[in-house]
Amino acid sequence: MITRLDVCSPKRSLFGLLRVRRQVALIAALFILAIAGILAHTIMLIHGQKSDAVVIDLAGRQRMLHEKHMKEVLLVSQGFPADYRYTRQLLNETLEALITGGPAVHTFGGKETVLLPPVPTEEIKAKLEEQARLVGIFTAQADVFLRLERKDPAYAGKFEELLHLSSGLHTTANDAVKMLDQYSGSKVAKMIAWEVAVTILVILLGIMLTRQVIRANQELAHEITERQRMQEELRSSEQKRMEALRQSDDLKSALLSSVSHELRTPLTAMKTMVSSLGGNSQTVTGEIREEFLQNINQDIDYLNRLVDNLLDMSKIEAGTLIPQREWHLVEDLIEGAIRRLGKLPDQRSLDLSLADDLPSIFVDGVEMQQVLVNLLDNAVKYSPSKARISLHVQAQPTEIHIRVSNPGPGIPAEELDRVFDRFYRVRAKHGRAIPGTGLGLAICKAIVEAHGGRIWAESRPGQETTIGFTIPVSADRILVRTMESRSGQERAT
Repeated sequence: MITRLDVCSPKRSLFGLLRVRRQVALIAALFILAIAGILAHTIMLIHGQKSDAVVIDLAGRQRMLHEKHMKEVLLVSQGFPADYRYTRQLLNETLEALITGGPAVHTFGGKETVLLPPVPTEEIKAKLEEQARLVGIFTAQADVFLRLERKDPAYAGKFEELLHLSSGLHTTANDAVKMLDQYSGSKVAKMIAWEVAVTILVILLGIMLTRQVIRANQELAHEITERQRMQEELRSSEQKRMEALRQSDDLKSALLSSVSHELRTPLTAMKTMVSSLGGNSQTVTGEIREEFLQNINQDIDYLNRLVDNLLDMSKIEAGTLIPQREWHLVEDLIEGAIRRLGKLPDQRSLDLSLADDLPSIFVDGVEMQQVLVNLLDNAVKYSPSKARISLHVQAQPTEIHIRVSNPGPGIPAEELDRVFDRFYRVRAKHGRAIPGTGLGLAICKAIVEAHGGRIWAESRPGQETTIGFTIPVSADRILVRTMESRSGQERAT
């Protein structure tokens, strides 16, 4: 099969040959880089060893400086000349360089200096600081000792104290040298282990790539099958796209069917009432005329809200629903929504509860009023006559909470998440027909999420239903919520 593929598909064979060459070149480059890395690491290891050797050497010389300092102090106390101050200065400077890093004199009496790194570990630092503390105590006691005469009774006691301090300094210095030596040895061991691990890893990678080269010709044989699979996936994707288009057509058909019904009903009613008003005016009393005019006005308001919802849904479908944000007072938005909604039918009333000191919000005023109108209109539709509808607004540190509640049959718990779907309608109790297209809450959800907020439904079947939503107060919060909402919509798509 492989041979036939090579004969029948020369272009594919040439491609496979080039791929094999690239893999071989990759193996060679990998080994070259590995060797270069190991060499560079070895040079760093040698350099680090030299630096550690200098540090250990200077730490060891601290013991010699302690002894020299002690002898010079004794000579001066007996009247012999000795420059113990220079030794003390050199001792302190070298010890400081060992702890914090910096230049240090490399030889006694010389001017050659070396640059030391800071102390590598906290344990070694603590030991060197302990040594520096003892040096300070020894220096203070030595100055007191030098002010004593040899005949002074305290001379012998102070001398013994200096010997004891010198012994402690010597022990501490030895401990510091051992810790530095152990650290250097462990670092070398780790670096060697790292080099061994890298070498083993490179060998394993080389084996894996070699196996890839061996399987390269076999992979050529699978290319035809892979191409066939990709073509099959392409056909499947095309079928899914056609199915999506079909569903879109079904959605449009459902929309046209729903809209045609919702338009025909109020238009028919208005046509009938206008004909009655314009026909036999003697049988239409003033009370009936007023009732007809109110009904016509209500139907016009209903049609106006229906058209607004259709326009908003078309923007949502086209992805052009972009809020034109400005700063608005919550009270003004609610007042405008109530004015657009008009008088509540069947003796229903509105219970309005606003928190004190509500902040301004950065929203599209028209769209936000549309949300409030849709929620209030929805509460009116699904509440009995003479019901009390509640609108509560609360202020939180970062957002505004708005809740619209109404008594009524409620929503089953398993359907709460579906009320924001397009064309979803909650069947009224006893099958009572409720006007509407099932787009109101879907539009509310799209507008609220476009503003960076969230919306939800709560219900106690047979008692009360609440639709609540939030709007961020901070403009930065709005941007973050909006980006999260758009990202979620893209993932869902």
